[in-house]
Amino acid sequence: MTEKKWISARRSLRLSAVMLPVALLLVALLSAGPSFGQGTFTLSPKTAAEAIDQLVWANRILANEGIFDFLGHISVRNPENSKTFFIAQHIAPETVTKNDILEVDFEGNVITKSQFRPYSERIIHAGIYKARPDVNSVIHAHPIPVVTLSISEVPFRIVVHPASIFYEGVPTYDAYDFTSPGNTGMLVTTKEEGDRVAKTLGKSRAMMMRGHGCNVVGKSVPDAVRAAIDLRDNVVILLGAQQFGKVKAVSYEEAKEAAKALSNPERGWNAWVARVKRTMPDMR
Repeated sequence: MTEKKWISARRSLRLSAVMLPVALLLVALLSAGPSFGQGTFTLSPKTAAEAIDQLVWANRILANEGIFDFLGHISVRNPENSKTFFIAQHIAPETVTKNDILEVDFEGNVITKSQFRPYSERIIHAGIYKARPDVNSVIHAHPIPVVTLSISEVPFRIVVHPASIFYEGVPTYDAYDFTSPGNTGMLVTTKEEGDRVAKTLGKSRAMMMRGHGCNVVGKSVPDAVRAAIDLRDNVVILLGAQQFGKVKAVSYEEAKEAAKALSNPERGWNAWVARVKRTMPDMR
């Protein structure tokens, strides 16, 4: 090998030594998952893409915070078409990526051309969006403490400051269809029952479903996520306090005033995103 060729070969080796780590980093970034590098807080996504990204993070957060197990779903109203919403396909929330998101109308029809199976209870979301133009995100979940309260004679009461947002009350749905042909028992799968659920919710921020779970709504995805966590935590504290005697609850008037002092959910959202990044490698 001539000296010129030797120098050229050494330069190539040096270049390879520099470029290999860069290439490996690019591979890592590209394989890190559809939501890599996202999770930025916003109350008003401007595009469908932004709303979908936030929805993916919300699924992971709610799974990570124990609101969802392998069941449960959250949706977001489409910022580009207020008559439709986005929701994941029929999979565990902890595994949702942006490729799993479907667009659905208020009749429960899936607009997205896809072979994915939708959640049967998407009709809950459709009914609530149709009845509540102020709502931009809906959560349906089955946290054990809330299900426990839903089957008891203990009424829902606000006992902690963050739960003051529920000052309009938390009603319980118990109008399941067990008799019509093709009924699905305690699953809400028809438009008629979806409308009944929305009517029970009324103007409240949350409702329980007897022996089933709860529905929580918000003006934004972060708002709904925080409300779901606050609902669960309030119920845990309420049920625990019941064991020690009489509970001193927050009154309607107190809660209505206290709710005004609650800041937006940015601090909580950023903390929950950070926890997801620590526990779910594909979201880093």
